[in-house]
Amino acid sequence: MRTGQNPAKKGLPAYRPRRVGIALLSWIPSQDGYFSESLEILKIQIASIHHSLKDFDLVVFDNGSCRTVQEELERLHSQGLIRVLILSSVNAGKTGALNWLLASLPNELIVYADGDVLFRPGWFEAAEKILNAFPRAGLITSQPCQFDILRGKGQAWYLLENEPNISIVDQLLNRTAVDEYARGIGLDAQQKAGLASNPVKVIQNRESDVQAVIGASHMQFLMRRDTARQIIPLPSEYALNRDEDSILNQRVDQMGLLHLSTLEPYVRHLGNRLDEMTLAEIRQLGLDKILGQPASRQFSIQSFHTSPAKQKAFRLLGWLARYSFFNRALRRLYNMLFEFFAK
Repeated sequence: MRTGQNPAKKGLPAYRPRRVGIALLSWIPSQDGYFSESLEILKIQIASIHHSLKDFDLVVFDNGSCRTVQEELERLHSQGLIRVLILSSVNAGKTGALNWLLASLPNELIVYADGDVLFRPGWFEAAEKILNAFPRAGLITSQPCQFDILRGKGQAWYLLENEPNISIVDQLLNRTAVDEYARGIGLDAQQKAGLASNPVKVIQNRESDVQAVIGASHMQFLMRRDTARQIIPLPSEYALNRDEDSILNQRVDQMGLLHLSTLEPYVRHLGNRLDEMTLAEIRQLGLDKILGQPASRQFSIQSFHTSPAKQKAFRLLGWLARYSFFNRALRRLYNMLFEFFAK
């Protein structure tokens, strides 16, 4: 039975969503091996968002991480650094989580990022400028996109050729942008050199002089809420699958909307290791202080230092990996063990 009235019925106001909603996706099934620094990277990401933007809702969808990671996320939530925290006991897949996030975020502008992206001051302002300068902008990344996710099948940008106030030129990106992009996806020196010599298509609004690179990533992006609602549901059979990820990009293009990105790298794809260059930027921005960590570095790369015995083993594996047969065999073994321990 009920006694009395629920106090909420007496005009208690509901929370009003901010204009910008930022959604992060995390999956850290363990804290060793590949994932040994992933929690610290996720925390640095959260700190970088708070450092670079003041008025937003931050949502974290945890896709079945280990209990230690989820407890740390609960702590950050209790401190107010995370507005909404979703803890899943299973891995719904990246696109499965995106289906939840893109369908439910009430904010006018929705920002998504994988759980290993560093946000720099000015990232949102740069993306919003592009959104306002190009009315058909659908997906905007705050780092110049140098890989065609649509693999030459994109059609929407061809419509720009008939717009009198838009110019399109081929342009080489600056070295910093290329270096950071290459490090983020693990390219070797030869691949990076090829990237540096490969021009991208840059569009410019002649009235506002705003420029953008044609192409965007699903690693990090901004889109309008109305656009997000129209591209779901996405197929979600796998935890992580390049083909499933690219469906998001395909549907934006099929709507006649543009994939665009900034010319300057306002975000960085950190991957799974904090190198010295990243640590220097963390200290420069004061991100460790936002999380209440000592500036001297809790985020130590010492965990990556190995014993002499391991170093010898790694040298042997490196020598074997030079031969294609052993390279393929080692990769198959790695993937099998990864899937086993990730269950």
